[in-house]
Amino acid sequence: MSARAAGRLGSAVTVAVTVVSLLTPADATAQAGADLFAASCAQCHSDAQSGRTPSRASLGALTPRAVVAALSTAGVMSAEGESFTPEQRIALAEFLTRRPYEASVLPETAFCATRGFAPVDLQAIGWMGYGGDLEGTGHQSAARAGLRAADVPNLRLRWAFAFPDASQARTKPTVVGDVTLVADEFGVVYALEAASGCVRWTFEADAGVRGAVLVGESEGRQLAYFVDSRTSAYALDLASGELAWKERVGWHPENNTTGSPALAAGKLIVPISSMEVARAASPTYECCTSSGAVAALDAATGSLEWYHLVIPDEAIPVGTSSAGTRIFAPSGAPVWSSPTVDTLRGLVYVGTGEHYTRPTTHTSDAILALDLETGDLAWSFQATEDDAYTIACGVRAGPGCPSPPGPDHDFGMAPMLVTRDDGKQVLVAGQKSGTVWALDPDDDGALLWSRKVGKGGALGGIHWGMAADGRLAYAPVADRAVVVDVSPEMPPSPGLYALDLGSGELLWSAPAPRDTCAGRRGCFAALSAAATSIDSVVFVGGLDGHLRAYATSDGRVLWDVDTTAAVETVNGVPGRGGAIDGPGPVIANGLVLVNSGYGSFGQMPGNLLLAYSRE
Repeated sequence: MSARAAGRLGSAVTVAVTVVSLLTPADATAQAGADLFAASCAQCHSDAQSGRTPSRASLGALTPRAVVAALSTAGVMSAEGESFTPEQRIALAEFLTRRPYEASVLPETAFCATRGFAPVDLQAIGWMGYGGDLEGTGHQSAARAGLRAADVPNLRLRWAFAFPDASQARTKPTVVGDVTLVADEFGVVYALEAASGCVRWTFEADAGVRGAVLVGESEGRQLAYFVDSRTSAYALDLASGELAWKERVGWHPENNTTGSPALAAGKLIVPISSMEVARAASPTYECCTSSGAVAALDAATGSLEWYHLVIPDEAIPVGTSSAGTRIFAPSGAPVWSSPTVDTLRGLVYVGTGEHYTRPTTHTSDAILALDLETGDLAWSFQATEDDAYTIACGVRAGPGCPSPPGPDHDFGMAPMLVTRDDGKQVLVAGQKSGTVWALDPDDDGALLWSRKVGKGGALGGIHWGMAADGRLAYAPVADRAVVVDVSPEMPPSPGLYALDLGSGELLWSAPAPRDTCAGRRGCFAALSAAATSIDSVVFVGGLDGHLRAYATSDGRVLWDVDTTAAVETVNGVPGRGGAIDGPGPVIANGLVLVNSGYGSFGQMPGNLLLAYSRE
């Protein structure tokens, strides 16, 4: 591809010079795509481009349709694709994405008798966003839950929806009235009827969707908002699923979005991370030049209102790796999780991740408070200093691993703004170090208390999120994998921990059951997914595929269901359950909605969205 194409940040096709070996000789179409890539694309898209062009793995997240569209007449890579035949564009798309060009089609029986939605009452939102509300508490009131503690033992499966061809389910459903909005790893957004799980409409984005789909009203029009993994933000007409606007948010070719956006004050607030943490595994990749960020878009038009870089300084060469590849710094500090909005103080809170290279800054592994109107940094609290880590720091540290490697103790979860029973608001966040932190939002994030409840590690202690009900904070601990052990005196302690919000005192704990895996491949006795609470009950999914409800008084298990059991899906697509990881359950209008299946990190894959209700 031309040098002009190398400077584009848009939805370009991606490449890598080594993937030809992944093809089978019988796959003639894939071989044609590989040959086309090697001849026309490799020069500008090799791993040695230091983030100047999108990598194969990063843009391999695009859908085949998006790749073909980018190379077509009106696409962002039309100049490079004009000499390709339609068959060549398809071959290249299938090679890059490892997926057939024709998207999976739901059977006609999956759709509701009535398509689309009439206008809905946006004041009757049952659950929206990662934590259910702008404060991100993961707690649902009795009125919105439609479920009492006495109902929990009688929960039964109401319907199961399977995401076609997927190996993981990780977006958090939004529920408003009878509308349930979800998305899949291939970028398809589904508008479901909450009562039955039938499909009212679908929309295919350019890349996979990992965060929640939100709903709001702008200029008299009801819209659904989401962001794909390549940082394109979308607004769809809620009634029909038709596109209203679309804008790319990430400024770096390797930027991606792993968290959910937030919708507040007429703004769509988008967290931005990057794939450079994985690109560094290649010894030829010049690591790293990206920074975590938060962007605010006008919800009506998609125009950019502000953009906050976690690392404001541009990365510059600071040395070479043992493989002779240039190293850039400062870099990293991605925003993996979702923003929390404090409308009272006019602030947005985010947690940040590790650096990718050294020297480091004070904004990694930190909680940041940003001005809601301007994006300016109001204050920050750093929990772990000098944490630099990439995927290269595995069992055998490669050239792309910082030396010495950090413990990878980032904040993977969204901070929770909790109003305690005494009326005091506190900002609570769990860290992968296994520590829970409580900060004072009225005193620039001053530390109120901290409590270490897990050993911590690259895949835990507290990975995806907590819940808090005003009296207690509930922390699921994974403690699954440790690369750099900074707490050798503490054994792994997977389980659920209940802390007093006033003092941080540990009131009870419930170890993760260790008798449910029975040699099943990819099954782990660990609680990595976020928690969700209602009055007197907290729900947590496990990497063993079980969803459990615990009594908030003492941690007793009130209900336990194995989501890996065979089920018949309402949309007629083959489905299987697996590990429960990522977002916690959604509880609204008498339904408990939970994803089952998370094939990353060697865990049990699956493709189900399950809906439970009382008998």
